[in-house]
Amino acid sequence: MAAELKAEIEALVAKIGDKAAGQSALESLAKIAEEKGRPAEPFLVAAFPKILDASNDKSKNVKDAAVATSKTIMGMVSPFAVEMLLPAFLSGLAVKAKPPQKEATLQIISALAAKAPRAVGYLLVNLVSPVADLTCDIKKEVKQAALECMTAICNCTGNKDLEPFLPAVVDAASSIDKTHS
Repeated sequence: MAAELKAEIEALVAKIGDKAAGQSALESLAKIAEEKGRPAEPFLVAAFPKILDASNDKSKNVKDAAVATSKTIMGMVSPFAVEMLLPAFLSGLAVKAKPPQKEATLQIISALAAKAPRAVGYLLVNLVSPVADLTCDIKKEVKQAALECMTAICNCTGNKDLEPFLPAVVDAASSIDKTHS
């Protein structure tokens, strides 16, 4: 069963780059995530970087399917797998990533922060800097998504004493003028 599932997921991932079959491959991956759940998780986590990269596609349909599939995977993934997804997130937030991919990655991290705050809290040291950099992005969509993401991940500290100060942290990260006052 696991070998068949792995082969099926790998075959669908191979089709993501195909102009004709990309959207249907992503939709099939989302369906597998919903229907198969945990047995498919290790294979979907391994495929996640390629799925997230598809949010950079020129076709709006493929891009939307990639974001929807990524969110579906985030909905079923175990909090223990979050660290395995970190390289894909950091790649999606990198300077070389295109704005649609940055925006999608930020939205996915925000959704994950709501679902698994403790797991995201352990990765704050890796996530805060790249997300904070995007709060000053030129594209307003990316900037807005970064502010929402920064707020979501800052709420994952697990420290109730810091909560009153989190808006100030997000505000400081979003403007260099407010950092050194």
